[in-house]
Amino acid sequence: MALLNHGSNKEESNKKLLTRGPKVEVNSKVNFKDLEAQRKDTSGHTSESLVSQTVTEPVNIRVDNHIRNQIVALITLGYGDTQKDMVNTLVNLYIEGLDKNDIKRFADLVDIYEQKDLMKHQKK
Repeated sequence: MALLNHGSNKEESNKKLLTRGPKVEVNSKVNFKDLEAQRKDTSGHTSESLVSQTVTEPVNIRVDNHIRNQIVALITLGYGDTQKDMVNTLVNLYIEGLDKNDIKRFADLVDIYEQKDLMKHQKK
C-alpha cells in the first residue's frame, strides 16, 4: 500500500514545481494573400522562377506495346526524331489545351516534383 500513497512523503512536497514560462500570445496574424503579395514583390520573381536548380536524370515510363507503336509511327511520319521528343511534343500539346486554373495547378505540381528530385539528388 505504500506505493499508492503518492503525496504522503514530506520530501516530495519540498520539490519545486515546473514552471511553464510566459504565455505565448499572437501579436499579428498572417494572411495567405499577404504572403503571395510579398512573394511577388521580391524582385519581381514568382514561385516558378525561385527554383534555381533542376536535376535531369534518365527515367523510364512503362507503356504497353500499342502506345509504343503509336509513338514510333508518329516518329516515322516525321513528327519527332526520338521517342523522348515525341512524348515531349504530345505532353506540350495536351498542356496547351488546359484551362487557366488547371495550368496553374499543373505548374505548382511540377514545381513540387522538381524540388523533390532536387532534394533527392542532393542527398546522394
